[in-house]
Amino acid sequence: MPLTWVLAGVPVVLLSSPLIARGTNISDSKGTTGSCSGIVPIVNKCVQMMESSGLIRTADVGTTGLSFGIADKDDGRIIHVVPGSAGAGAGLQVGDKIVAIDGKPTRPTPGMIAAERIFGVSGGTVEIKVRRGGKELEFSLVRDSEKAPRGPHSGTMLVAVRPMIDWRGQFIPCMGAGPAGFAAIDGCHKTFAKDGYVGADDLGTTGIQLDLERADAAIITSVNPGSAAAKAGIRAGDEIVQVNELPLGESVGGILPELLFGRAGDSISLTVQSGESTRTVKFVLGRKPRE
Repeated sequence: MPLTWVLAGVPVVLLSSPLIARGTNISDSKGTTGSCSGIVPIVNKCVQMMESSGLIRTADVGTTGLSFGIADKDDGRIIHVVPGSAGAGAGLQVGDKIVAIDGKPTRPTPGMIAAERIFGVSGGTVEIKVRRGGKELEFSLVRDSEKAPRGPHSGTMLVAVRPMIDWRGQFIPCMGAGPAGFAAIDGCHKTFAKDGYVGADDLGTTGIQLDLERADAAIITSVNPGSAAAKAGIRAGDEIVQVNELPLGESVGGILPELLFGRAGDSISLTVQSGESTRTVKFVLGRKPRE
């Protein structure tokens, strides 16, 4: 009987072998799940490369037991605490507002939001509105091609790797083997594209660098000469106020699950605001109950 290896939901038929491993599911911080299964050496390589890229075995993903509001006055506030969970054990309560995780503020800066929204494939069009000298100007630019930094590689001719990359420069090592290996890679690319990843070979750039630390505005610090942004007339010092018709705002509650992503057993420090007081609590992520 042939053996099936599934990566990102796409079956790949391999030669039969006595070295059988049970399927291992891998999850990213946004809940997208892929699966490595098949002969032991390939499964181990798949899992190793996925974990080195920040994914976690689904069975090892930890939980706080907290649910968060995502809008208006409840944005970033705890709206439910599972009894007996790690969050409950730490004394967290409904109504507490998460203001920092491990000492870092939970709200992303406008520069980070702009950088993520500008990111994408070469040839794609980006609509950018900037503020300059009290006036708002609109620009439409097409991303140039950009050579990605060296990404993960398999180290063996048995497994093909075609990595994906996100705006932070983090990789997902999409892999395939056997007669249907490239179909597996294509399926992996489609699976993680919705999490903001693009194929490393398709990476594009506008030529814009942003101040990612400033908390009050998305300020362009430099524009590469000859880039799409330079040709469009965008300048250093311009303030980005809108990308693709979306203002630079993001729900704190919406990103908290990603910021709290980790293994069961990982230690996390949360700074919470309860009424007028602020306190910091430390606790260990619990294990998710089996479904």
